[in-house]
Amino acid sequence: MKKHVKSLTLLIALLLTVSFLPAAGAAGLEDVAAKALGIATNCAKQLDGAWGDQHAAMIASKEGADFAEYENMQAAVNGFLAGSGATYIYTLFPSGPVDSAPFIMTVDGSDDPDDYGKENEWEEGFAAAWNGTPTAGDEAWEDEEGGKGLLLSAYAPVHDSKGNVVAILGVDCPAK
Repeated sequence: MKKHVKSLTLLIALLLTVSFLPAAGAAGLEDVAAKALGIATNCAKQLDGAWGDQHAAMIASKEGADFAEYENMQAAVNGFLAGSGATYIYTLFPSGPVDSAPFIMTVDGSDDPDDYGKENEWEEGFAAAWNGTPTAGDEAWEDEEGGKGLLLSAYAPVHDSKGNVVAILGVDCPAK
């Protein structure tokens, strides 16, 4: 009898432990999402105004990475990376309708930056940020290309000096 009680106790303990794992993982992911959203929102606000005006001018010029101020713009975005806890930080611009078209990489401030014009498949978060609502993903993704493990993304709008959204700032943070 004691053997069965001991086995039953172990089984119950195991079931209770397993039942709490998804909740703990979800809570951890919510914390990462909140952190990523805070970074994206704060950094985007710092780019509002003059940097946003430069971004709009760069898009209008169609010069891309050859735009005269591109390196300075990239340095500004890169400056947010150190100490932020983010793995990648970059800005995007829609290649067409914001509710379905890919967004293109405009300024990548990451340590190993992607090229101007790299297409990123459309995500709901892109459209939300472009429409003025900072947002964070609810699922982590594996960084197979860069080998940085599981990441979670957040996006926030960047405005020009007139208050128009001219880019979205993306942040990818470790999901561990």
